[in-house]
Amino acid sequence: MPMPEIVFWHWYALAAALVVLEVVVPGVLFLWLAIGAVVAGSLVFFIPGLDLLYQVLAFALASGLSLLFGHNMMRRLLSEPPAQAALNQRDQALIGAEAVLIEPIANGSGRVRLGDTSWLVAGPEAPVGTRVRVVAAEGTRLKVEVL
Repeated sequence: MPMPEIVFWHWYALAAALVVLEVVVPGVLFLWLAIGAVVAGSLVFFIPGLDLLYQVLAFALASGLSLLFGHNMMRRLLSEPPAQAALNQRDQALIGAEAVLIEPIANGSGRVRLGDTSWLVAGPEAPVGTRVRVVAAEGTRLKVEVL
């Protein structure tokens, strides 16, 4: 009994089914297989009558390459810290900032003004008007060093 002929739209239908599976099932696997199916379907579209063995080989090769490329791309995207990592962490964003004491540091505690906010600081004894640099943030208290 002869095998039915596989035409390009069969591969496109498989790709559509794989995309639907990608949406329904958690994970990122079926997308790369769908890309392989589109490549195999496009190959059959441009070379009608291509033997099934070569179609399956093209599907496997394209799926494998897209999976490898996609895995590397996803790993790189997920490993990079977001551009605004200090968003909602204002104290961390202040590290390295320079300011002038508005209250002297006495007994290890004083105040500086940074922007529109007055911050409690910890550091070595220093009079009002001394320039300091923020070196760390510990909750709502900034640790400073005298410049």
